[in-house]
Amino acid sequence: MEPAPFSPAFRLVTPLGICVAVHLPRAEAIDPGLAMLHPDERAHALTLPPLRRVTWIGGRVALRAALSGIAPDPPAILSTPRGAPSLPRGLAGSISHKRRIAIALAAPADVHALGVDVEEAARAPIDIARHVLRQEEIDAVAQRSDSDRFRETLLRFSIKEAIYKAIDPFVQRYVAFSEASVQPFPNGTVRVHLTLRGREGPFRIEAWWTLRDDLLISAARACSAADLGR
Repeated sequence: MEPAPFSPAFRLVTPLGICVAVHLPRAEAIDPGLAMLHPDERAHALTLPPLRRVTWIGGRVALRAALSGIAPDPPAILSTPRGAPSLPRGLAGSISHKRRIAIALAAPADVHALGVDVEEAARAPIDIARHVLRQEEIDAVAQRSDSDRFRETLLRFSIKEAIYKAIDPFVQRYVAFSEASVQPFPNGTVRVHLTLRGREGPFRIEAWWTLRDDLLISAARACSAADLGR
């Protein structure tokens, strides 16, 4: 049976914050999600094209659920000029989605920013390694079987997406996949090395990943070293 529109899929307590996922419906079944939003969010959602409207509503429903134990009644969560959710001072959050699911990560924060990404681990393999990995990362996955190599490449792609979302408030620009090298470990931890062309930073980056229901979920937390030392 198809899940109810915008119903909870899962909730994870991660080292970087609370992660909540909700089921996305078909484009016409948006009323249950709209009812969960702030009036200003509803008004904005109704200006969006139908497919974008579904994912936008789902992201806000998931983010409000993730915030429920931190800030139970936040104001309208619209968007920053860079497209991230705009949250009040003292809170950080990030959203990601696929066609049938939206997830959000939220945590209290003062100088930190968050990033989250979700990818379908079971999707048809496409060789994206040379587009998203540095040479040392290609070498690290080269000895794997075809299926493992695809998943390990997709995992690194996802972790980088989360990292780039987390550092975007600080760098305010597109960051290429070649500007980070990541090494994920089976326990969910990640070693991260940034080589930013714009020479921004330095940053303190923490990253984490998990596999849940055939979904690869990656999260990152970033702050500038200068802010951390204050």
